[in-house]
Formats: sequence, C-alpha cells, structure tokens
Amino acid sequence: MRNNTNILGTIPEPTKRSKSDMKYCTTMNRWFLIPIGIWPIDSDAKIFEKIFSKTRIVISYLLILFLLVPCALHTFINEKNPRLKMKMIGPLSFCLMAISKYCFLVRRKNEIRKCFDHVFIDWRRVTFPIDREIMLANAKLGRFIASVCAVFMYGGGFFYHTIMPISAGSYITPSNITVRPLTYPVYDPLFPAKNSPSYEIVFVTQWCSGFVMYSITIGTCSLAGVFVLHACGQLTIVMNRLENFVKSSKKSSNDMFENRLAEIVELHLRTLGFILRIEGILNEEFERAETIATVTYCVLLVSFTFNIFIFCYIGETLTQQGKKVGSTAYMIEWYKLPGKDARGLILLLAMTNYPCSITAGKMAELSYSSFCGVLKTAMGYLNLLRTVVL
Repeated sequence: MRNNTNILGTIPEPTKRSKSDMKYCTTMNRWFLIPIGIWPIDSDAKIFEKIFSKTRIVISYLLILFLLVPCALHTFINEKNPRLKMKMIGPLSFCLMAISKYCFLVRRKNEIRKCFDHVFIDWRRVTFPIDREIMLANAKLGRFIASVCAVFMYGGGFFYHTIMPISAGSYITPSNITVRPLTYPVYDPLFPAKNSPSYEIVFVTQWCSGFVMYSITIGTCSLAGVFVLHACGQLTIVMNRLENFVKSSKKSSNDMFENRLAEIVELHLRTLGFILRIEGILNEEFERAETIATVTYCVLLVSFTFNIFIFCYIGETLTQQGKKVGSTAYMIEWYKLPGKDARGLILLLAMTNYPCSITAGKMAELSYSSFCGVLKTAMGYLNLLRTVVL
C-alpha cells in the first residue's frame, strides 16, 4: 500500500460523530453478515467471539449441505420422472451457487475487513460538511439497495420455503403411505421424513437453510452496494475539490497550491485502489397447487432478476462516476492556471481515460448492457427448455 499519510494527513481518532456515521453506513451489513459469520471481527477480539464466529460459519455450511446432499441424492437416484428431475435442477443450482459464494466470502473475510477499515478511515478523515453530506447520501442509497434486496429475496424465500409446501397439502401414495411435501425432497435412506416428528424437524431445518442461503445473497449484495457507493462518494468529493481547485488557486501560495493538487491526486489514487480491492472481493458470487407454485416461481424469478440488476446498477453507477471525474477535470477553468501548474492535471486526466468498473469473474463488466444481455440469453434458454421439455 502507498504511504499517503504525509499528503492526506494523519488518521484522526474516531469521534462520536464519526462512530455514529460509520454505524449508520454499515448497519445493514451487520444484520446480514453476523448471522452467517462473515462480519469481520477485530484481531484483538476475545477468544469467545472468534470461536462463536467460526461456529456460525460451520453451522451455515452444514445447513446448506443439509439441503444440497439429500436433495441431489433423491433427484439422481430415487426420482425417475425426467420432468421432475428437470424442475429440481434450479433449486440444486441455487444451492451450489450459494455454497460456492459462501466459500468465497469466508476465504475473503480478511479482505472484507480491510475494506471496512478503509471506509472507517475515510469517515474519520471527514472535515468539511459537504463531504459528510455526500458520503451520507451514498450510504443512504446503499442501505436502500440492501433493504430492497432483502425484501425481494426473503419474500421470495418465504413463499418458496413456507407457502408452497403448506399449500400443496399431503397425499397418499399407491402404497398407502401418506406423504407431506417438502421444499427440497430428501433421500429416504438418509433422512426419512414421512412421519412426525422427523418431518417437522426436516421442514424447520430446511427453512433455516433457506434463510442462510438468502442471507448469503443479500449479504453479498449489501457489501457491493456499501463499498461501491462509498467509492462513488469519494469520487464525487474528488470532483468537488477539482471544481474549487482553480477558484482558490489565485488566493493560495505556490506551496499550498501544490499541496492541494497533490491531495486531490492522492485521494483519487486511494479511491482507485479501494475499487481494485472491491473488484477482488466481488469476483472470486410440486405438481399440485399449480397457482401457488406459479406465483412462487414468479416471485423467485423477480427476486433473482432484481438481484442481478442491483449488481449491474452498482457497476454502471461506478463507471459513470469515474467518467465524471475526467469530465470535471477537463471542464474546470484549467486554462487560467500557469502552464507549469496546469500540467499537474495531465496525470489525473490520463487515469480517467480508463474508467473504473466492476466485472463478473473478470469476464464481463457489470453494466446496463450486461443486464440486457443476461435477459436475452435467459429468454433464449427458456425457449430452448420449453421446446425440449414440453
């Protein structure tokens, strides 16, 4: 890491206001990440807190595997109906994505802590009211994105894990066995769940497993929202300082002028480094009751589509904000500066020629165009499945 202490100044001690702002900025992240053990804890935390955090991680892994393994065994061993097998591919894929995403979050837990430390330092360095207003506005937007994502995901999960199996009711097989449907069918030799209380135990455990999987998705989305929008706020601060740069140049001495320019460039570089760190974190993510089932699948489809849109919206916002820095640097009255001093903006303009962006696995940028491409591809696969299955 670059040593920017001499330019941006020493890191102030946290004040009551900065602590309150930091808490406001990260409240949603705490709610979603603490239950699954991803919320970073301090290195000097008590041993009990560290053990409790690791215990939550182990429990989360076990809950996801409790869904994945029995359901996969039932689908590929017991189930003989090809159409029902095809219907279970979606839930199984979601479980696989959830556990892979969770493994990635656990592996990147230290990087997440460093990102939060970066955010906390930025809050502690706030000195101008306008800077605080910008950061609070972006923090508010990040909280809103996380809240809406939680409503969609938890709402869809509640329908899928609660309303759907209850509304389906029980039925009697030709062997005179009463079967009560579960959200995820289980492999009978492994977990017999036809009678009480085993059915209730499996039902509640699957419900908890669903809560963990949806919390993983929401937690990832909230991290992206808070971190990326914080970076957007820092870029907005850079633009504000650029706009005031020329106006105050006539009233400042040469040394103060150079220090202000160095501070702007260093703040921009610090924000770009933060964006690279964010990029690293985000890259490594029933036959009966047909009406209820259709509504449930539609709710889940909307939830997943909205989740993809949120990531694309965040990526598009960051890219546009990065471009605005270059536009602001060019549109200020730089021609009124002395030739030697104006050349100091060349580096900033050169860096903005390559706008910062968030990618999906280093393969595609998260943007509105990518979202439209995903929708087109999804509709193509849907038509293919309809042709093959129906």
